[in-house]
Amino acid sequence: MGITKSNSSILTDREPVFQLVNKKEWQKLIDIFRVNENYSFISNDPILKPLIDQYFIDELLGTSSMNNDPAYKYYLQNFFMLHKGDKFLFKLSDANFRKLIVKIVEVEQELARAYDYAQLFPQEEICRQTIEKFNERQPKYVKHSQEKELIVTENKDVSEIDSSIGLFKSIQEYQFYKAVREVFQMFLVFPNVALSAVIDFNKIQDKLTREEKSYFFKALIDCVVIDTENNYKPIKFVELDSPYHDVEAQKEKDCMKDKILAVAGQKLIRVRRVTYKENEQDFIKLIRETLR
Repeated sequence: MGITKSNSSILTDREPVFQLVNKKEWQKLIDIFRVNENYSFISNDPILKPLIDQYFIDELLGTSSMNNDPAYKYYLQNFFMLHKGDKFLFKLSDANFRKLIVKIVEVEQELARAYDYAQLFPQEEICRQTIEKFNERQPKYVKHSQEKELIVTENKDVSEIDSSIGLFKSIQEYQFYKAVREVFQMFLVFPNVALSAVIDFNKIQDKLTREEKSYFFKALIDCVVIDTENNYKPIKFVELDSPYHDVEAQKEKDCMKDKILAVAGQKLIRVRRVTYKENEQDFIKLIRETLR
């Protein structure tokens, strides 16, 4: 009853709409609005029009229990497409369309999508906040002569306080690094290299304990010699030890690092100072004798 036989989607009386509103079957009601003949029937009916405005439109766009409906965002987006779609007669009032956009922005969790909607009414508070939040997360583009081919960005709101630190914690560490670099002049020498950058974890993980697996992604190697002519593969791993390595906690870490490199088929050379007179030339002589 209330639907023509020739077309099951065309309304002929009010009863189907009354039933859907009473049962709060909002998706089926939205589907009815998709048919232009139905929208004309409802909008021209002196009883149905205020019924829909009061019990559905107002509830959809106001603060109500509908907010807890898992499909609430879907309802809102459907109404947006109905309102903006050229093939649909359905249209919200200007005030209700504004409310619709505000609601969509409120419930949309993806910032980029919320931003697209917010631009329709940027003067609304939630829309303004969304636009500001989106813009804050956008990179700062650097102008240059090849902008059509290459994009360059930089971070924003950079502090005037320089909090960067040097790679080396002591003069001896720097002397040691320069000594390794002097001996291996035909190679690249990198200081403080992440173990995970030069060892394939997937190939060795089955041979490691849980603690060793965790430490793998935290460990650094003091010096790594890289062969640029062989796919930039590491060929030497060198550590500079100090009295700090006598601390029990550090001993455990050193043992784990030794084992990780061992199961990875790599030799780790440790150099330990026993006096305070070593200098760069001492390191150069030592490295030539032991590593070449």
